[in-house]
Amino acid sequence: MFEERAFNIFIYFDEGLARQYGARHHRIAGSDEAKLKHLLANVETDHTKARRFDFRRTFTPDEWLSAQRFSEVTHYFEEAFLHYRAPQTVIHCVTPVVDGIPTVDKQISTGPLRGDVVSHIEGRGSVPDYLTAYVRDNKFHLTELLNDDYFKAIKLLFNAGHHVSSAKLLMSCVDTLAFVEHGDVPRNFTNWLDTYVDLTPIGISAAEVWEFRNSVLHMTNLASRQVLAGKVSSIMPYIGGVASMEQLDPRLPKPFNLYLLMLAVADGATKWAETYADTEKMLKFIERYDTTISDGRVANWTPD
Repeated sequence: MFEERAFNIFIYFDEGLARQYGARHHRIAGSDEAKLKHLLANVETDHTKARRFDFRRTFTPDEWLSAQRFSEVTHYFEEAFLHYRAPQTVIHCVTPVVDGIPTVDKQISTGPLRGDVVSHIEGRGSVPDYLTAYVRDNKFHLTELLNDDYFKAIKLLFNAGHHVSSAKLLMSCVDTLAFVEHGDVPRNFTNWLDTYVDLTPIGISAAEVWEFRNSVLHMTNLASRQVLAGKVSSIMPYIGGVASMEQLDPRLPKPFNLYLLMLAVADGATKWAETYADTEKMLKFIERYDTTISDGRVANWTPD
């Protein structure tokens, strides 16, 4: 029976960071299933004997998971496959090695991680995977995802006359986009607005929107601590055809057009989505967006 080279690939995480991967090959005959079974049986002995190669970049465990979620990861091992003159279609098994200990959770296909492979719940159900729905023809339709996860509900509430609830969800949307862009760091909300949203026609600042967010989300009022301290002006949404409205009294909150703010944030989200044509930035998006929840990712429970 025909023998071919099959590879055990190891991702070496030392103190939370992978700088190298390892490769060790076997000449094996039989079915693909038999070859993978042979590789898994040799993980314990192979990971210390594998030849090491440097990654072009470093990975944390979460970043490596994002890379697997984004696409198949064979291209990261190109140097090893060229060194060993591997066949064009390579049978291989990838195993993380964390501080010297191989961690084999489950065997998966060589393609990107999708659907139940990622989200299976103890054999009883699954959570829909947004990458399955929004990656089509090798293109990630991010603006479509953001519309379905946020702007559909924001517009639904607004059109139904639930304007305060719509404003709350709009602020939560900016929270999420700012977190995905910058991480959980101070001023991520205002930095995202300053970078992607033109607030000038609405007559308000990112700092004022941030204080509006703090008050309306936490207490459903217009008086955050910074507003009460007189450090930032209070703003108040209004609904109407005019783009701007003069402040009638300096003691009252400054009015702003909620509909125009909604449009401005949606336009900013579109501009922001265009920056994710960069693969490395896309990996960070997946890493962070995987931690969020939405109406589209409700678990489909399968009863016993």
